[in-house]
Formats: sequence, C-alpha cells, structure tokens
Amino acid sequence: METLAMSASHPLAAARTVSLEDLAEVPVMGGARPEYWREGLVPSRTPSGRPVPLGPTVTTSEEMIPILATGEAVSPMHAHAAEYLPLPALVYRPIVDAPPARWALVWRTATENERIRAFAEAVRATAP
Repeated sequence: METLAMSASHPLAAARTVSLEDLAEVPVMGGARPEYWREGLVPSRTPSGRPVPLGPTVTTSEEMIPILATGEAVSPMHAHAAEYLPLPALVYRPIVDAPPARWALVWRTATENERIRAFAEAVRATAP
C-alpha cells in the first residue's frame, strides 16, 4: 500500500498526502481476499489503534471505480495503480506512513513445471 485512491471531490483529495490515521475517518473499500492479504493492504486498525471502517466489498477493479468515483469509499492501492486507472474522476494521494509494497511470485503447485521454476529462478537472480 502506497497511495490512497479516491474521488477527485473527496475531502481528502485536497491534501497533498494522507496518513494511515486518516483511514479511521472514511469508509475503506473491502475485498474478497484472505484475511492476511486484506490486513496487508487495508489494515483493520490505524497505527494508534483506531478502527478502520470497511465500506463496500468488491472483487474486481471494475467494481471499484464507480464506488471510488462517487466518494462512497476510498481504497489503498499500490502506487502503480495511478498508471493503470488514470481516470479524471479519481485522484491518488501518497500514504506517507504506509509500509513499502511487497511483491512475490506465486503459482499453483499442481501446475508447476520447468518453465515456471526457470522463470522464478530468473526473478530471484535479478531481484535486489
């Protein structure tokens, strides 16, 4: 999580940056994902311990757009989201105290093959 996506008319849109504490003041979009994943993207509590209110739950980015655009909820997203969802109705503000985004390769072990292992090894070899 690095940015907060929201309606261009949302009160937080006027700020240059936001903090994780701001999430206690607004409904934050939920998603159909495992709890550990949700907690990594949308914490259930702010750093000071205040609860983060969950807004509507979505399963796709297409479902998110109208909810964000109307201001019904906000959504923490990785910074690259602004490149993939550059819509006039949305703005993205950096979350100054968010942990850096972490990425990992995952695949179904039932379908693992030599090509997947070779790709994973190539990524490992080039990762910082």
